Amino acid sequence: MFWLAFAPLARDATAAAMREVVADIQARSTGDERIELYIALLVMAAIDPWGHDLRRELVMLVDDVDDVETEKKLLRSIPAIGEMIAEAERQAARQAAQQAAEQAAQRAAQQTAKAIAELLGRLFARRVGRVPTVEEERSIVERAEAIGPVLVEDALLDLEGDALLRWLAEPIRR
Repeated sequence: MFWLAFAPLARDATAAAMREVVADIQARSTGDERIELYIALLVMAAIDPWGHDLRRELVMLVDDVDDVETEKKLLRSIPAIGEMIAEAERQAARQAAQQAAEQAAQRAAQQTAKAIAELLGRLFARRVGRVPTVEEERSIVERAEAIGPVLVEDALLDLEGDALLRWLAEPIRR
């Protein structure tokens, strides 16, 4: 078992190979022995002569084992390893926050676009006397995206029935 700790030093060390090593350590060792092997594994990954940068992968793997709480507490008590685990957690939190913000912005943009399309569709219906067809609605939305909703609103208010239909049928001038 001791020799497994040197796996990160191998020229062909990969994340997949490290998953197998961690699984082997977990299956074939006891609690204290396992912690010592994990520590040695992480120390060897820090040496990293081939530039594999397996430390983060190993921290995540060790974080995913079955006896998580006991092993996490022991690993966190070692300053260097505790800092690596904390950094991985901070990075995961930053990524989650960024993803949530991007999703919220995307939802807001979709809601805004939908509201603008509904408003412009109602203006069209008042000017022409009917609900816009799918093609006309698409043209209204494309124009709002291309030239801005204010100019499309102006056209919907200023142009009469047939002139408005011709304007929507024309190619969009940007």
